[in-house]
Amino acid sequence: MKRKALKIARPASARGQRKDRGNGIDLQLSGVTPIYVQLIIHFRHQIKSGKWRLHQTIPALEDLAAEFGVTRATVRQAVGFLQREGLLSSRRGRGTEVIGRPRETLWQPLPNSWSDLVKDSDSIEGDVLELARPGRLPEMPQTERGRLAPRYHVVRRLLRRGGVPYLIGLSYVDRRVVDEIGADIFNTRSLYRAIEASRHFHAVRGDQLIALGTADAELAFLLGVPLGSPIVNVSRWIFNEHDTLIYQSEGQFRSDFVQAARRLR
Repeated sequence: MKRKALKIARPASARGQRKDRGNGIDLQLSGVTPIYVQLIIHFRHQIKSGKWRLHQTIPALEDLAAEFGVTRATVRQAVGFLQREGLLSSRRGRGTEVIGRPRETLWQPLPNSWSDLVKDSDSIEGDVLELARPGRLPEMPQTERGRLAPRYHVVRRLLRRGGVPYLIGLSYVDRRVVDEIGADIFNTRSLYRAIEASRHFHAVRGDQLIALGTADAELAFLLGVPLGSPIVNVSRWIFNEHDTLIYQSEGQFRSDFVQAARRLR
């Protein structure tokens, strides 16, 4: 297997720098990472560190915009993300209040078996995304035997945990499975549960490949991470008893959401 060098984008010249008077930390606003993403990280740190206390009203958007030398719309975008995360709440005439603290543990353990995948999928929240590229056949693992199905149903999803986006997934499901159980099932159940519902196509073996990468502009925007930050790429292949690839997925996880543990023997 070829190994690719991991390249991390480094900040270009800074657009501006503001001194955080509360904790003595310089916030460097770079030209590489979107400004609103940097503000999300900084504001979240303010809450986690206690500089912005629970039930405290944070500075007005205009004041934050002036402090960091950015537009009010940029600050509103960052605050809006933290509102969806359940950390801030805004009320007309009362400002924006801290209502929660960042979760200490964001880890999403990588499953070790098909049954783990099915079980863990029950707690997944997600939205189907429009495919940004034309459909193509899935790629077979280099070290495995097997063959492709005649056609595949392709789904692209943004998944969340506790309201926080953590995974962009592109999945291929044997079209015969979809014809049997109906595509509507994907709106109410996970892909894994949908496959489990098939009476004619059963998962009997699978493979999982984990590799490191970096977030491009689209991933950074959808997952709420800095551009060029580490991403964990997880590819999975599921075969039936006839060695036909009935499911393949390419998932791109936020690195702060993933852990993989193995007992050394």
